[in-house]
Amino acid sequence: MIVSEYSTFEGRSLLRISATSPAQGSVGEETARTLESALAAIRDAGFSPENIVRSRLFTRDRQSRQEASDARRALLAGPLRGASSSFFDPDRLPGETRVQLDLEALASASGPAKRIVEYDPPIAPPKFVTLDGLVFLSGITDIGPGLTVQVPAIAAAIRASLAAAGTDLSRARRVAVFLALEESPQEALALIGQAMPGLPCPVTLTRVGGYSAPEKRIEIEVTAAPA
Repeated sequence: MIVSEYSTFEGRSLLRISATSPAQGSVGEETARTLESALAAIRDAGFSPENIVRSRLFTRDRQSRQEASDARRALLAGPLRGASSSFFDPDRLPGETRVQLDLEALASASGPAKRIVEYDPPIAPPKFVTLDGLVFLSGITDIGPGLTVQVPAIAAAIRASLAAAGTDLSRARRVAVFLALEESPQEALALIGQAMPGLPCPVTLTRVGGYSAPEKRIEIEVTAAPA
């Protein structure tokens, strides 16, 4: 199944593809088939896979999240690499599907070429990617004891990553929050408001089953314009 969503973002055309495929073979094989169909949809829409700026992965459980994440990292490599995040959330997936992959791509850029900046040392997600002046941070998590510790720590990491990309929170254009089902959305949003006051854009919150580790309770993505 393919769902395509077109939008404009800071004057650029943005395409979001959400893809699933039948549960056949291993989780890694299902991820590969899902990715292949998503890339074909991006090309058919006239966008370049090399302009992928963000990917999100949803699976049925923590083990399948790890298998699918490993497959995505191997297949979305080099110039296809984008900011990324991954979750397990069985209620989101239709039928027997084990993997949902969401990809976002910008139309052919007229500004600076895509830049991929890794963590040191590198980990599964890059720290951020930039394309045509826009900055896309990978989802950031923390393993401190609870939201009251994790949210400020994540906010500090977001500020550091944006500074490394040459911008700051005053230029944020999208803030996406993914919160563990057991946590309170109201508490999370209040803590985000305290840790990142004066955000110039809405904050969207989605509830998910979990992350790569049970200690993680929240993950935050930021997309920002250049300073």
